[in-house]
Formats: sequence, structure tokens, C-alpha cells
Amino acid sequence: MEQELLKITDLSVEYRVGGKVSKAVNHLNLTIHKGEALGLVGESGAGKTTTALATLGLLPEKVGYVTGGSVEFHGEPLLKKKDRELSKIRGKQIAMVFQNPLTSLNPLFTVGHQIAMVYQKHEKMSKKEAMEKADELLKMVGIASYRHGDYPHQFSGGMRQRVGIAAALACSPELLICDEPTTALDVTIQAQILELMKNLQSEYSTSLLMITHNLGIIAELCQNVAIMYAGHVVEYGSVEEVFSHPMHWYTKGLLNAIPKLTGPREKLESIPGMVANSQNLPEGCKFHPRCSHCTEQCKEAVPELVRINDNHYVACYHMEVGV
Repeated sequence: MEQELLKITDLSVEYRVGGKVSKAVNHLNLTIHKGEALGLVGESGAGKTTTALATLGLLPEKVGYVTGGSVEFHGEPLLKKKDRELSKIRGKQIAMVFQNPLTSLNPLFTVGHQIAMVYQKHEKMSKKEAMEKADELLKMVGIASYRHGDYPHQFSGGMRQRVGIAAALACSPELLICDEPTTALDVTIQAQILELMKNLQSEYSTSLLMITHNLGIIAELCQNVAIMYAGHVVEYGSVEEVFSHPMHWYTKGLLNAIPKLTGPREKLESIPGMVANSQNLPEGCKFHPRCSHCTEQCKEAVPELVRINDNHYVACYHMEVGV
């Protein structure tokens, strides 16, 4: 049995702004094992980034609230830890690559200094030792070490993302959370960054949580995938099983919206309707207003995640229709 690294149980998160409540994550369950690469897929507003921020205790103050559930890392409850305790874990044991490197990097410090700070905080290195290590990391992600004295605005988007990845990998974390790390990058740079992550994972046995809209990235990088909708996991399993035999109608819709490289040209299918409004979620299955196979049962009760086989779980009352 593979060792459980991160276990999220029945997690619920709300955002409260201006008297309105947005239920971003609803009774979410996820497990990441040591050395596993798990993809988290869904449309914008599904709760993917919120899940990552809640895990690391980075929800916006006085706006984001964990209303239920637990998050355990090596069996230790993270949600009960104070910020001072979490700061010892962030960057050392769990690191995160944020979606926009221009906003996640501090414009007032050089990139070398920002990477070296991680070593100084967690490894208690001297400034000189930390900077030498930072230079090594920059080389590893394909940036010349002489550029350690440059500022974030002096780099392209792809190079800034490499700096963000270098900072996240400084202390060889056991778990790397990547939130849309290749968004807005050209295809060539995206391929280079994905290859880098693949090599780093195999070299250091780092576990990976890849948050993305791009199913191609998941197929390239991950062993398992969780399909998320309205704060729920609606389908989970191995990438091969879920992509070859999708059983939830939302998963089918996502896969049918991907252009095909071979065969005759066909009009791409789209999922009707809008993403569920987190301030006014429907009763029952949250996807039912957009599903052509919806019945009264779907409108009344939330379907549980049911085991199809060892590599596949689905939350749908009428999954057999789509087999």
C-alpha cells in the first residue's frame, strides 16, 4: 500500500464578501500518495485553486473560511496549525507554483535573492551559501546564473515561471502544488516546463498536484486525475481509465470539447449552460441543470462517489447510460 502523503477529508470552504456567501468547495475528498502525480481538472470556479490555498492556510483573511473537514499531511492536521507552524511547512515540505509569476514574485527583490531566502529560512544557510544554491537552481531550470541579480520585470513570462518553479523546488519539497503553471505561455515554453517537472518528479520522487484546465497536460504528466465541478469531485481514477472510459456526463463534455488531430473535421461539442453559481448552488447533483440525462432523482440528492473498479470512481446516478 502506497504511503498517504496528503489526505483531504470532507473539506468545505466559503468566501464571505458584502453579505454574500460563495460555497467554493463542498465536502471534498482527495488523497495524494508519496510519489504520485494527481491532476485536478475543471472549469474556472470549480474550486481547484481554493482547495490548494486552503491546504496551505493561504485563504484571504476575513474573506475565506474553512467551514468543515480536515487536511492531513503525514497524518498531521494542517488546518489546526497556527500560521507560524505552517510557515515552517510551506516552502520546505509543501511548495506551490502560482498561476501568475509576475504577481507571486516580489518586484522589489532580485530573483536570486528570492530563491536564496528560501534556503536561509528553512536550511539556515549563510547568505553566500544560499546564493550559490540559488545559482545552481537557476541553471537547473535553464536560466544562466549570472542573471541572479536581475529583477522579475526583466524576465519573460516563461522565465519568470521557471524562477517560480526554482523557488518552489529549493528545499526539495515532498509535495509540489502547481496552479496553472503554464497559463499564457507559448507552446514551446510550456513543453519545456512540463519536461522539467517530469524530470524533477522522477529524480526527487516529489508528489505533484497539478491544477489545470488543460487535459493534455494531465495526460502528459499525471498518473491519476480528479474531475471537479462546483466544489465536488465528480469522477476520479487513473488517467488512462478516466480518459478512455469517461462515465460522468461532465467529463464526457470536457473530453468532447477537445479538437481532434486526426479524422474528418467536425464541429466541437460544448457543454450547455453556465458554470454553477457558487452563491446559489442547485440542490442535488450540481451539474444537473446542464445535463441532458437529468432526472428528478438528480435534482433531489447529491450522488455519492461510487467505485466502478480499482482505478475508477464516479458520482452519477445514470453513469451506465454513458458506458
